[in-house]
Amino acid sequence: MLMRHARALAPLATTLFVGLAALGLGLGRRSPSRRRSSTRPPEPQLPDVSGLRRPGPTWFSRGAVLGSLMLAALMAAAIYTGYQMKLSKDMRTRAIALTAGDPDLGRELARRYGCAGCHTIPGVPHAKGQVGPSLQGFAARVYVGGVTTNTPDSLIQWIENPRSLDPKTAMPITGISHKEARHVAAYLYTLR
Repeated sequence: MLMRHARALAPLATTLFVGLAALGLGLGRRSPSRRRSSTRPPEPQLPDVSGLRRPGPTWFSRGAVLGSLMLAALMAAAIYTGYQMKLSKDMRTRAIALTAGDPDLGRELARRYGCAGCHTIPGVPHAKGQVGPSLQGFAARVYVGGVTTNTPDSLIQWIENPRSLDPKTAMPITGISHKEARHVAAYLYTLR
């Protein structure tokens, strides 16, 4: 899960790095002879007071500004990626402490027991079900199934036997064991 965030930002970082390298190497600069002629009149010259002509902007200064902006954007992307990775690691540690389960095993169990048939579950391949609610952001929810507070014990009970908490629920009893339900709960508590 940590690597998913880093992989998502890798194309942005690569693009910024290549652009910065191109500016540093001088690629993309136009030579004065290749510039297009414009139809606008030449800019008026300021009076020469000191005997020196005031220099206009150069490609170097434009490149330096663009390079600085790209470097700042690259640094911001790196900081954001680091923050997201730390947040994911903290969420994982918290989920393991709450449930005594393994989130990675829980993701696999959610796929194996058919949770993906009814729910959209981030991180679970082909989990685009439309029967039950999406499980995106589950860790921040107040209720489980709309009937009980979102605590580790009630979530594990809901996963194992939802009809023990709400006899009229559409969620089926899947035959998942109590121990396996702990792992699924751990995975759900990593979803933000």
